[in-house]
Amino acid sequence: MPEVKHYAVRVHGGPKGEGHKIRAQIHLFDDKNKLVGVIDFFDPKTTLPEDESGELIRMALPSDQLSTIIDILRNEKPIFLEWQDSLKNAYISTTQEPVGEGHKIRAQIHLFDDKNKLVGVIDF
Repeated sequence: MPEVKHYAVRVHGGPKGEGHKIRAQIHLFDDKNKLVGVIDFFDPKTTLPEDESGELIRMALPSDQLSTIIDILRNEKPIFLEWQDSLKNAYISTTQEPVGEGHKIRAQIHLFDDKNKLVGVIDF
């Protein structure tokens, strides 16, 4: 059960994605920057392949789950990549957190129109 410390996102364009109907990938790394897992995000209506466990864990998800997984990686800590042997599937997990902990704003970007009117705020 490696703890995920870093990640990298790849989004593939074109009609076939990266060639196997994979639209995006997230590579997951441990504290020594070793690749411990890959999450493949497949085009809609693609039959997902089985998750795999070996030197690294490979997880298959539909592409509409990409933003959910990125949100978890950006906002939760610690995060673990795990393998459930009885069901032969991979999953991402966190530790227990207090109810209502919320997310902490670290920075904001204020968006202004051409008349210098505030039109939006993005929280990080």
